[in-house]
Amino acid sequence: MKYQLVFQFAVGTSEELNSLLALEEIVLCECQKDPSSELDGHDFGMGEFNIFIHTSDPQAAFVTFGNLIRASRPDLPFAAGYRAFDQDGYTPLWPQASNRFSVA
Repeated sequence: MKYQLVFQFAVGTSEELNSLLALEEIVLCECQKDPSSELDGHDFGMGEFNIFIHTSDPQAAFVTFGNLIRASRPDLPFAAGYRAFDQDGYTPLWPQASNRFSVA
């Protein structure tokens, strides 16, 4: 696995944080079924919650996990981006019109 895929969510309350931790568990269960992706955990701060996934194919993993997130939490807005482990900058994936993605 040579890429890091990040799903990013805004969070402001402890209820939102608990909900995102539960969502991370759903992502973990899906990762356990997919040998090309591995959940690397999360971080939380600066008003954002990030879920990190190591993957060989960030575009395919985005489709799989993006669909899972939308099915589990259809009204939850998120952003997503990826980078090769040897790069500093991220390539934005979502929202589609986004031309920038960063992790605080």
